[in-house]
Amino acid sequence: MAEFPFATVTANELSFAERDERYRRLHDWPQPTYRHSSGLRMIWKYEDVREVLEAASAAITPANALEPLVGYPRVAATPRAIPHLVRHLVPLPAKATADLTDRRLHKKVWDTMSGPAGHFRIPAADRPRQAAAMEQHFHAALDELETGTGELDLTALSIAYATRVTGSMVGLPAAEWRRVAVWSGAQSGLLGRRMRGRELAGAVAALGQLFTVSGRAVDHNLRSGTVGFATRLRDAGIPRRVAVSAMANSLAAGVHTVSGTIQQGVQRLLSDPDRIWWDMLAEPDTAGRVAAKMLQLDPGLVAWKRRALRPVTLASGTELPAGPVLVMFAAANRDPAAFPDCLSLRRGGKMPLTFGFGAHTCPGKQCATLAVEVFLHQLHALVPEARLAAGPPDPRPGPDLLFSGARVRLARDRRV
Repeated sequence: MAEFPFATVTANELSFAERDERYRRLHDWPQPTYRHSSGLRMIWKYEDVREVLEAASAAITPANALEPLVGYPRVAATPRAIPHLVRHLVPLPAKATADLTDRRLHKKVWDTMSGPAGHFRIPAADRPRQAAAMEQHFHAALDELETGTGELDLTALSIAYATRVTGSMVGLPAAEWRRVAVWSGAQSGLLGRRMRGRELAGAVAALGQLFTVSGRAVDHNLRSGTVGFATRLRDAGIPRRVAVSAMANSLAAGVHTVSGTIQQGVQRLLSDPDRIWWDMLAEPDTAGRVAAKMLQLDPGLVAWKRRALRPVTLASGTELPAGPVLVMFAAANRDPAAFPDCLSLRRGGKMPLTFGFGAHTCPGKQCATLAVEVFLHQLHALVPEARLAAGPPDPRPGPDLLFSGARVRLARDRRV
């Protein structure tokens, strides 16, 4: 039998063309699950992924969603990590949304963040104002990175933009925005990579700073009475520790989802010699369609974790043994049974699972979707004739089971 398509590589290590091919082969694999060397049981069929993401069954729990891939014992056994762990992360942060198993509290937190009047909800009437604010963040990030050369570091620009958007949305002081990317990278690395030694200690230190600074921001906003993320959570009766985790997790997830999607999406758009989808970015309406397709095909977050508490048979008949599960929703977004022609912008299908499903849908879905749309539209307006920079391709990021991005540089003929 041929090797399993993702036995030795992750989506983060592949170009979009390589990912397309491996996802195609994945859906031809004769079995619906695969036990990865990490110990995670991989699933990728749309119906299976949707059911496990929802975690509505008592047999499936999201409690391990934010556990380090190497496990807490490995972190505690790393001498360099212990001071950072004790200083910033003891007691361990409260569960907030992604890993909260108290269904009543989870619903209260989620409703406060994304319910009908939630903090991250964007009503149609407010969409132009939110888009205008994101446009300002795009140009501010561009000004920070401007070098005057003929190349544009798309990866750095997308990260700077994503940190500004997410930082402002949750009320993090502007002075801290530049550091959000480092903290976000620490959390993603701990969740999806096999770290050891100095690298693991550095990630623990950065993650600890993320939670410490988030705590300070929550306290500052509450003391000042600033109406925003922290006060909404307080007024809803959400405990402070949960509010701090909600802020920290929103920052980390927002940066990677937005920036990773932009990086991989632009790489795909500019690799098309006809530039059909790229040219659609010129108009806001069609830019939204392209952004939605990028979030389906090339999301910055490609998988998430769940745990089967006991052996369980899913509605499709797929059998899962007890243990941790890697829910590959980026792969599910290409399942031919759900999306007959996933690489076409015209063909429909079921709802992509990039932002989860059911009670565990990401509360920042609307903000992230608009942020990607605004960035792509503004980038096209800035450099409509942009090309991928010549020369050897930039090295791919390292292996990561959960997050994916790309190192992309653009050649620009002129600035508009």
